[in-house]
Amino acid sequence: MGNISAEWLSALHRKRFYDIDIKDKENSVPIVPWIHPPLNQDIVRLLIKVGKKVSLKRQEKLISLGQSIHHLAVVTNGVTARNFGNPTVATEKAAAISPVGHLALGNLNFFTGRPAFGHYFALTNAEIYICDRELIMPILKTEPTLLASLIRHFESCALSDRIGLALMAFSPVEQRLKAFAISWAIHFADSFYKDGKMWLRMPVPLTRSNRCLVANASSVSTDNYLKKWKDEGVWIREGDYITFPVDFFEDTYKWMRHSEEQSSYTYASSLKELFELMPRIPQTINPLASL
Repeated sequence: MGNISAEWLSALHRKRFYDIDIKDKENSVPIVPWIHPPLNQDIVRLLIKVGKKVSLKRQEKLISLGQSIHHLAVVTNGVTARNFGNPTVATEKAAAISPVGHLALGNLNFFTGRPAFGHYFALTNAEIYICDRELIMPILKTEPTLLASLIRHFESCALSDRIGLALMAFSPVEQRLKAFAISWAIHFADSFYKDGKMWLRMPVPLTRSNRCLVANASSVSTDNYLKKWKDEGVWIREGDYITFPVDFFEDTYKWMRHSEEQSSYTYASSLKELFELMPRIPQTINPLASL
């Protein structure tokens, strides 16, 4: 990732936390691509209590292609990322990201210890708490509620990855870029009204190269669409922040909702409704960032 400001990084520590187990529309938040949901706070506390604190420099690897994963790691400062395996070019480019309060690694093969399919690395300078499976599993076995929550979280992560793969396989570039903006907004954006319309304001979603990798889009396509959005007045950059009208992204949000199977979970039918129901971003830096 290129140069980042202290203000941008600080903004990422003021993020929205939510509970993936809530099913009613008034309080539930849908699973989105490329950013897994936040980890259960009780599990975060457990990892901080029994895990080892590790500081990472930007681009430093957590796990490389072919290594066994037998850990859980939660991000407490900065941003980490993962990319898909490439046997010929082992570059550190983000295919999905983990901000504060999210798992840096462990969701894919924690129980089996199978090799990682890709690379796990720090997108910015970051801090994680990492705990070996052999240390945490005996604790989880005595806490069945926590273990069940962790299993549900792993399923949600798998669903997030599946949505991302579906978008990359079947959706045009503009829809993929919109989907990433929605995912970023759910975690980092607050709403406001201007001329009777809802707008969202959020930190700039990564760098140009990272947006290309996450959305599987060429730099030319990405630049063309962002220029088009700017010319249309629906993507306005102000320093480290972006503002945009909610209605411009409604088509992509509704596509993601309509593609889901029926279940006991009920989500807001529109992006506008979702931001009317979700809690606002806290104005104080999340305490996890300073642990």
